[in-house]
Amino acid sequence: MKPVVELITTGSELLNGRTVNRHAQALGAHLDRLGYELIRDTTVPDDLPSIRDALKWALTRVDVVVISGGLGPTTDDVTPEAVAGLFGRSVAMDAASLESLRRRYERMGRAITPSAERQARIVEKAVALPNPVGVAPGERLEVGGKTVFILPGPPAEFLAILEQYVLPWLDAALPDRPAVRQALLMVCGLGESDIATVFDKAGFPPADVRTAYCAAPGRIEVRFATGPSAGNVEAVAAEAGRLLGGHVFSTRREDLEDVVGRLLAQQGKTLAVAESCTGGAIGARLTSVSGSSAYFRGGIIAYANDVKTAQLGIDADMIEGKGSVSPRVAARMAGAARERIRTDFGLGITGIAGPTGGTPEKPVGLVYIALADEAGVQVRQYRFGGDRERVRDWSVRMALDMLRRRLQGIRESDAFGIDSPPA
Repeated sequence: MKPVVELITTGSELLNGRTVNRHAQALGAHLDRLGYELIRDTTVPDDLPSIRDALKWALTRVDVVVISGGLGPTTDDVTPEAVAGLFGRSVAMDAASLESLRRRYERMGRAITPSAERQARIVEKAVALPNPVGVAPGERLEVGGKTVFILPGPPAEFLAILEQYVLPWLDAALPDRPAVRQALLMVCGLGESDIATVFDKAGFPPADVRTAYCAAPGRIEVRFATGPSAGNVEAVAAEAGRLLGGHVFSTRREDLEDVVGRLLAQQGKTLAVAESCTGGAIGARLTSVSGSSAYFRGGIIAYANDVKTAQLGIDADMIEGKGSVSPRVAARMAGAARERIRTDFGLGITGIAGPTGGTPEKPVGLVYIALADEAGVQVRQYRFGGDRERVRDWSVRMALDMLRRRLQGIRESDAFGIDSPPA
């Protein structure tokens, strides 16, 4: 049985919708790789009784608790007081953390204030965990055989202290915990139910293999895990890859822009894009990868029809007759991007992201994606479900995946492709 950990995240902004809480996702993934399990994530406001009670009850269930947030300079940052109060301890200034804070302010040419100094306080008898990317240190507190980690709330600071101090401590704390072997597949163009149906028909996976899914629009991470006495997890993942065919785009945790960029660089190919409904999102994804200038030359955001005519040379009569959302317009966009920016590949995309603009003949979610190269132009039609953001996300991913398949020489029959991905 895997050892378990609980997470308590503090912050009223996490409960009123102003901020998205992603700490559980990050912590859970790290713990899983170490052979631990995150069994609960409790979010509470910046309130002394709420934080204290959440920690009190968590310690009745687990031996390790991670608390995030409430270490800042303002009066609503009360996590140290809440933890100290539960154990009858005080909160005091940590000399090393205060000196580090003062040096930081000196480098910035600023005078330190009493409010800023609050960030150097830690719970009595806690071990300060220096913050490599921020101000407030983390803390490790041992009480009655239990361990409480207190980490800053900002994601970069949370992750930095987690990776530098917390994970190594956990790794050393239980060296004899059961080993967990893992493998994963990154899948594009299928939903969880589609993948489960494929697996069920094949009687897959074996009973001693645990399968988990992590979904995003157009992309699923499928993870397989086995215990020390189970079979070869790499062989299980390989069989899953065979079943899913060309929909598998990677066997490690990365996204399509990473894979496409690597393939373009390896093959010495270049790409340009012409985007309408995605508004530059394909270019943004591609250029999020360092070194993308080696293969991505640029793009044209042709949102309005007159821009499609002026910048891409698409005949106004074609747009008038076929509509801007049509396979011919998508094909011309891809071809024009390739010709005008002088690249090996051109991607063109046009569609109706919604929620307005749809008609019975061309409903919201209708998208045409075209890929042009020296051999000609391929166009695919999709009908995506969901809101505007989801339609755009699916569109970007499927455009990148269309190029990925071309670069890998995957035939449509090898990918049992779906033209209408799940809503």
